[in-house]
Amino acid sequence: MTDFWVGGYSPDMSGTLTGILAMRTTDAGTLELVGTAVETPSPSYLLQRGDHVYAVAEGAGTVESFRRSGGHALVRDGSAPTGGTWPCNLEFVAGGIAVANYFDGSVALVGVDETGAVTGLVETRQGDGSGPHERQQGPHAHAVFSVAEDTMLSLDLGSDRVLVHRPGLALAASFALPPGTGPRDIVRHPSGLLYVLGELGHKLFVLRWTGTGLEIVSSAGVPGALEGDDGAGISIGAGGRYVYTGLRGSHRIGVLRASDDGSELTPVGWVSSEGEWPRGHTVDGDVLHVANQVSNSIASFRLGSDGMPSLIAEPTEVPSPNYLLARA
Repeated sequence: MTDFWVGGYSPDMSGTLTGILAMRTTDAGTLELVGTAVETPSPSYLLQRGDHVYAVAEGAGTVESFRRSGGHALVRDGSAPTGGTWPCNLEFVAGGIAVANYFDGSVALVGVDETGAVTGLVETRQGDGSGPHERQQGPHAHAVFSVAEDTMLSLDLGSDRVLVHRPGLALAASFALPPGTGPRDIVRHPSGLLYVLGELGHKLFVLRWTGTGLEIVSSAGVPGALEGDDGAGISIGAGGRYVYTGLRGSHRIGVLRASDDGSELTPVGWVSSEGEWPRGHTVDGDVLHVANQVSNSIASFRLGSDGMPSLIAEPTEVPSPNYLLARA
């Protein structure tokens, strides 16, 4: 059975979570609460390496590091400012941990010492640009993603661009997506291709990293998307055959089928997220767990051979969850 860390929003970001939670899988496949691993404000994105767990404190504008201390307990051993507002995503890169600051559109590099503890802010890079949507009046960095040892991508939801940084935060190239896409999330398919979700345009793009830049291989609309929906999260099923995306607003999970080589996506259908405002979600074997932030719950679905999710049981009550991370 897989154990999970769960992050989300605290009162400083209009939520009710008090810190990082520990959860475990039940025999039925749902998740049950073990307890609070550590109290910390709005740990809305989590990352782990070895005995350390890292979290953004979105409202405070910091990155926090925690050391595992037996069982499910975590102990804070470092903190650093991100140099921006509303940090929402983290990634390991050469020199430390990269951070995407959503509100002001900057990306940052935070140092980590030899023990794994966060040390301090190393550098920042301010984004620029805008897009046609009313929510794209300025840059909004939403994801950072390592594609090579010395190369990082950052997604700018506000300017419809994927930026290439090499080395550190230095800008090496810029790749434009269709206006109004609002690139939000990125994952790597088992084929090595990259999948990028547009929060505003409701499309999932298949991109190829060429070693120096990006190229669009294909794209597909997210099934079930309605006008006004916000896309959120990408999960890939075992073997890379099926892909899942969240739709906040209509509160749905869209399902797409990937070709054997991952280059083509075909819409399959959608199901209710069985809650409100689906944010983070993750596939664990043949189960999909969905964090429904506004309804304070995590819903667990059994995945059929056709890729479609079926609710296993009533969602588990969890305060303001929005991110799930399998515990190493």
